[in-house]
Amino acid sequence: MKISIISGSHRVNSQSKRISNLFLSNLSNIDEKLDTFILDLADASLPLWSPEKKDGKGVWGDTWSSISNSLNTSDGFILVVPEYGGMATPAAKNIFLLCGNGEFAHKPGLIVSISSGNGGAYPISELRSSSYKNTHIMWIPENIIIRNVEEFNPGAHGKNIPEWLDNRIDYVLKLLLTYASNMKPIREIVNRKDFGNGM
Repeated sequence: MKISIISGSHRVNSQSKRISNLFLSNLSNIDEKLDTFILDLADASLPLWSPEKKDGKGVWGDTWSSISNSLNTSDGFILVVPEYGGMATPAAKNIFLLCGNGEFAHKPGLIVSISSGNGGAYPISELRSSSYKNTHIMWIPENIIIRNVEEFNPGAHGKNIPEWLDNRIDYVLKLLLTYASNMKPIREIVNRKDFGNGM
């Protein structure tokens, strides 16, 4: 089984990337045989979607094909997204426009929203309402919000991080893996040829 983690920040060496790596470590502790892929959208520097993507030239050639293949072969996803001005980042929204070939289709996703302060709820609401239509990603009912993210350091959290958060993260990751395992049979009956987009 393979899980992809997408760091949705525009910033190089961001808190989103740090949290993505911590979640990767958590997943390895749960299942050391798990295959993983991390996509840092800051490092990838993918352009905004445009009709030229279908031509497969420039970044839409080998670079995007490699990313698309890694996502296609994934069984589940974790999106780590910071809150920018009460919204999900443009890079996080853009990845759902770019993934038009079923990369996310009928696979479980976990939203991990992070905030340097006491925010973090808005990206979850935004992504749940607008990212699933054509991608057919299936967000699991659980999500994680990490507030005061600079203080988040498993085993030595700052005073603003609740003690129970580490246990909740492990619980939700185990749920995600269970969803990923049990949703594989669903994809065997999916008809993307005739019904590739939502209504």
